[in-house]
Amino acid sequence: MSSSTPELTPKQQHYLTLLNQAASEQISVLQLAKQHNIDPSLLYAARKTLRQKGALPQPDSKFQSVTLPQPSDQTIELKTQLPNGQPIWLSISPSQLPATLRALSS
Repeated sequence: MSSSTPELTPKQQHYLTLLNQAASEQISVLQLAKQHNIDPSLLYAARKTLRQKGALPQPDSKFQSVTLPQPSDQTIELKTQLPNGQPIWLSISPSQLPATLRALSS
C-alpha cells in the first residue's frame, strides 16, 4: 500500500467498495443499505470515517464566500435552518462568521 493510501480495515474497505459502487450507480446511501440489507446508520458512519481518513472526498460546501463590511464592531444577523428543520438566529461579529459557518456545516 502506498504512503498516500489510507490504512483501512477489511470492513472499511468493504464499505468503501459499496459506497463507490453507489456513487457510480448514482444511488443514495439509503438505497444502498436497502439493497445490501445493511443498517443505514452503519453506512453513514462508515462514509464519515472514510472521508476523515481521506479514502472518500469531502462533500462540496454549500456556503459562498462574501465580503464583510468593516469595522468589526458591527454584527451580522444570521438566520438558517438545521438539518432537522429547527430554525436558528445568530447575531455574530464579522470575525466570527468563518468559524460559525464551519461549525454549522459539520
